[in-house]
Amino acid sequence: MFLKKGLTLRKIGKQYLIVDTEHARVNFSRVFTLNETAAWLWEKIGDRPFTPEQLTEWLCQSYEVETETARRDVERLLDEWKKGGLLSPEEEEPLQGK
Repeated sequence: MFLKKGLTLRKIGKQYLIVDTEHARVNFSRVFTLNETAAWLWEKIGDRPFTPEQLTEWLCQSYEVETETARRDVERLLDEWKKGGLLSPEEEEPLQGK
């Protein structure tokens, strides 16, 4: 899977926001907030394809967390991203110009 095209991570103060920058105007009703760890994963993913297993591995390598806990957290995060329309299926082009 890929992150959806045209979405950009911005840090405003202590908050991390995902905004749609593909259109001339930002629709602030469609801004998503991320915690620091989710923002770290977003940046690490960049424009390349990724799997839940990769995200789980990254979390385990960088944080003191058990694999099963990291896996559950990744599943919840990806579910939120899917519901929010932040992911694209593999057939589509990856995020460009992030």
